Amino acid sequence: MKIYFEKFGEIKIINIPDVYNAKGFDFAGMKKYDQTTGYHSKSMLVLPLRDHENELIGVLQLINRQTKDGKTIPFSENDQTIVHAMAYQAAISLTTK
Repeated sequence: MKIYFEKFGEIKIINIPDVYNAKGFDFAGMKKYDQTTGYHSKSMLVLPLRDHENELIGVLQLINRQTKDGKTIPFSENDQTIVHAMAYQAAISLTTK
């Protein structure tokens, strides 16, 4: 995702329900990983990690939101809100001395 951020100059939340049907991204590496390991990536949520000065310090990527019975589903708006708050706290704790 770092390449996406640099290439397009955008730093935003990316929420993809099905990476195998997503347009505008190159998931060749992920697909190769899936093929090699037998894993199947589907939903993806990617958020920028920003410190207390709003500087980008990293990216948090979550893959395959699951229900209690193990079914992979897209990340919801509520998931996105919760993870965004957690990502902010994580970024602050990573950069606080």
